[in-house]
Amino acid sequence: MKLIHYIFRNLSIPLLIILTAWACCFYFVIMHEIDDETNDSLENYKEIIIKSVLADSTLLRDHVDIMTKYYIREVPESEAELDKDEFFDSTTYIEIEMEYEPVRVLRTWFMTSDRKYYELTIETSTLEKEDMAEAIFWSIIILYVSLLCCILLVSHFVFKSSFRPLYTLVKWLKEYRPGKQPAPLVNETKVEEFKILNTAIQTAMERNTEMYNQQKQFVENASHELQTPLAICMNKLELLSENPDCTEEQLSEIAGINHTLRGIIKMNKSLLLLSRIDNKQFPDTSEIEFNKLIDRLLPDFKEMYEYKNIQVSYTETCLLTYTMNESLATTLVSNLLKNAFIHNIENGTIAITITSRTLTVANSCDSPKLNEATLFNRFEKQTHKKDSTGLGLAIIKSIASIYGINIKYEYNGLHQFILTFK
Repeated sequence: MKLIHYIFRNLSIPLLIILTAWACCFYFVIMHEIDDETNDSLENYKEIIIKSVLADSTLLRDHVDIMTKYYIREVPESEAELDKDEFFDSTTYIEIEMEYEPVRVLRTWFMTSDRKYYELTIETSTLEKEDMAEAIFWSIIILYVSLLCCILLVSHFVFKSSFRPLYTLVKWLKEYRPGKQPAPLVNETKVEEFKILNTAIQTAMERNTEMYNQQKQFVENASHELQTPLAICMNKLELLSENPDCTEEQLSEIAGINHTLRGIIKMNKSLLLLSRIDNKQFPDTSEIEFNKLIDRLLPDFKEMYEYKNIQVSYTETCLLTYTMNESLATTLVSNLLKNAFIHNIENGTIAITITSRTLTVANSCDSPKLNEATLFNRFEKQTHKKDSTGLGLAIIKSIASIYGINIKYEYNGLHQFILTFK
């Protein structure tokens, strides 16, 4: 989720709650104000009527007009509740409209000079609260939506403008490539925090580039310094083995040393490759057709391990293509095939299957199911093959991790390595 969307979501929720609460309060305040004003009007009208009746007893009769009417009836003393006013909502039938209309009612009691008690009921037309509520509801909804849209729209432009230096910085970071001098960061801003962030990240990137180049140089130098004496040792051993004075026992020892040195050279190359992979020193990419890659590599492995008489089945259901470095793609497939041939048994089987998204290499082996938890660790040898350095599967895992390829191991009588290309 983008930062601006995250802020909008967190901003919208409290706004929704606040505006909803405000709308409810607004409605009840308006309705209360209407009732309060109507009650005041009724009280004023009550005072006028009572004063008029007390002054002239001939007015002790009902009165009806268009907006207001009142009824006076004599009541016993027991029913009279002096100094008390009752307000309530009711309806009355309007002949002109031929329907019931809402009214606000005031009921009160008073006593005349001859100690007679009367009940005075005053009715006045008022607003239809249901219609009023509906009108207020839709008005609030329109106002609410308009206000919310305006707030979010203004917030969007404000946040987008405010975060522009951050987006520029993120874009600059995404374009950074290890080992290459980063482009100058042009990110003008008046915000102090963004200025500090720009400086800190530029410093970190420069330090990272320097450390990367130093590490790269060290690995290359170390590899070169190791390869040279190892090659010299190999040559001297070959010359020594050609000496006619060497005994069979000495020749056997020389062969053992020679085999060990070859293993060291092989391991040195694998470690150098792993270091280059981990440091992402293979930036170039292209569209790789794995079907053609296997067609090119498989015959060489068949010929190399022909003495094992391994039966190879190759099934293609679709064309499998993926964008990655060509050299690493070749290494990935080579190590998978080599692993299947090296750890196989005589008269064993290898099954290669390609679909539109997966590459599966399965092989027979004299060992049971392997430990998945440590299978792809460096120098992990779960079989006892002399030619194995314990780095082949680690290299496969490193290449797969760089390009987002999922690698999985399964066992169903055959050891299966499944690459899933996302």
